[in-house]
Amino acid sequence: MESDCNEIVDRLRMTGGLDRKLMLAAADAIERLMAERDEARIEVCRLEADGHDCEIEYAKQRGWDCHG
Repeated sequence: MESDCNEIVDRLRMTGGLDRKLMLAAADAIERLMAERDEARIEVCRLEADGHDCEIEYAKQRGWDCHG
């Protein structure tokens, strides 16, 4: 999934012509949303470290690696 998003961003940035501005804006938005998602995941993992069991289960169910 992550590599798919990165590939989309790369392809959007390579698009030329009249739609270039739109494609660059879309790539920027995707990268911003991915960064926000990553920050949210980090916060869930911080809660795990503080002993919040429900967050541990939440992260595990989604296949997140809270340990690096």
